[in-house]
Amino acid sequence: MVKIGIIQLCGCSGCHMAFLDLHDKLLEILPNIEIVYAPILADIKEIPDGIDVFLVEGGIRNEHEEHLLHEIREKSKKVVAFGTCAAYGGIPGLGNLYEVNELLNVVYSTDSTNNKGDIPCEEIPKLTDIVKPISDFVKVDYLIPGCPPTPELIEKVLTAIIEGKEPELPKKIVCDECPLKKEEVFPKKYKRSYEDKPIEGICLFEQGYTCLGSGTRAGCGAKCPRAGMPCRGCFGKTDAVLDLGAKIANTFANANIEEALKIPDKIGLLNRFTLPAALINRKIK
Repeated sequence: MVKIGIIQLCGCSGCHMAFLDLHDKLLEILPNIEIVYAPILADIKEIPDGIDVFLVEGGIRNEHEEHLLHEIREKSKKVVAFGTCAAYGGIPGLGNLYEVNELLNVVYSTDSTNNKGDIPCEEIPKLTDIVKPISDFVKVDYLIPGCPPTPELIEKVLTAIIEGKEPELPKKIVCDECPLKKEEVFPKKYKRSYEDKPIEGICLFEQGYTCLGSGTRAGCGAKCPRAGMPCRGCFGKTDAVLDLGAKIANTFANANIEEALKIPDKIGLLNRFTLPAALINRKIK
């Protein structure tokens, strides 16, 4: 029986929901595991010793999360970065473009707060300067990328671990899974997904849409391009790439550098899910 722990740090619980989306496959896995710690599922106060596999969802945004992560690493044989937030920082990592005080002032100066302008400070964990992936703090044994990961990938990795095997992630890119026809032409201009209507069945990048499939790890089945939406890079980089944003920026520039320079919000596009894991992981002022 494999003892499993699962927790949400700086994340949205979407990875937990993807775990439940295993549906019937979950019934095949459950007899082989014992969930010994899962705050979202059970009221267990303390992290027990001797956990075989701990799934950590979310990156690190405050000192309490950092403390929990170190305790998890100490008490677990294997730690898994569960989802893109844990592996690369995720969308919360875009907060790295701002100073902590800027974020707090914006959040607590809105009319939606009970006490406008009053920033809570008592019994509240101190925020770290920037969001970081969990691998910046502890050794991570395996990744399950995705925002959220597909149930199929979760099942594949968990089954391998339960059986004592080394789980393997896809090494190809989203373009390799994408069925859209490639005509080997360069885009004449770049446009966002809300501009015009894409021609069905034709590569979105070649039509000028800012699709990140050429640098993003496969494993999602190219669901977005199949639905006529450009890949946004939620599975993160492949093993052969150091920085997803830099890889895609190079692709865009090689195809049409003049138009690439006109793309708005380049960081939000190219490192939407991976800024904390990028070579430059914050805005330098």
